[in-house]
Amino acid sequence: MNQAKPGGGLPRLEQLSLKYILVPLGKRVFTWESALKMFHNEVKRIEKLLKEVEEAKCRERVMIDRVFGIEDHSRDYSITMVIEHLNIVGYGIMSVIDRLSNEESVDEAIKIENVKPQGSTENELDRFLAFSRVYNSFIEKLPKRKSKMTKA
Repeated sequence: MNQAKPGGGLPRLEQLSLKYILVPLGKRVFTWESALKMFHNEVKRIEKLLKEVEEAKCRERVMIDRVFGIEDHSRDYSITMVIEHLNIVGYGIMSVIDRLSNEESVDEAIKIENVKPQGSTENELDRFLAFSRVYNSFIEKLPKRKSKMTKA
């Protein structure tokens, strides 16, 4: 299969759907509490599922079918790479939330190619579970959840 290059982007219709429909809708539908609860539930699901998978299987790359919101180049990951990606993105999101809640601008471009996994295989699940605890605590202690700032 001939894949697009990393950061090649989503099809235009998906980009527009995310930007003008799904993200604005999500901001109206989810509260901080409901989003944190959903995140916590997904973390538990991931942990349970991965405890049943052998380590070698977790490192095996698998090509998945095309799905909405997943860039072409991101369809060929191992389980470990997906968890590594969640770690990279999670800490990035936490940084953006922190800056916006402090009324600091976030001018850097957020690019897909900057959150691609590098293929680390050691302790990714443990790192993700540690991140989830840090993130949970961070959100619960966040003094300000509304900001006049936006991501450019």
